[in-house]
Amino acid sequence: MLVAEVLSEKELVIGKLQDMELDQIANWISILPEDKWKVLFKLHWPTLVKKCGLEA
Repeated sequence: MLVAEVLSEKELVIGKLQDMELDQIANWISILPEDKWKVLFKLHWPTLVKKCGLEA
């Protein structure tokens, strides 16, 4: 039986960044508070936001 784990949007973005070998940015996002990570990510890395599938 397969167990599907539901990942948060933040975890998916971190995974995509790690796949792109952008571990430092992924680590930065992982330590940001849940209520601020998306705003700060969009502010500092707008191109990566699009590549990670978030709306800009």
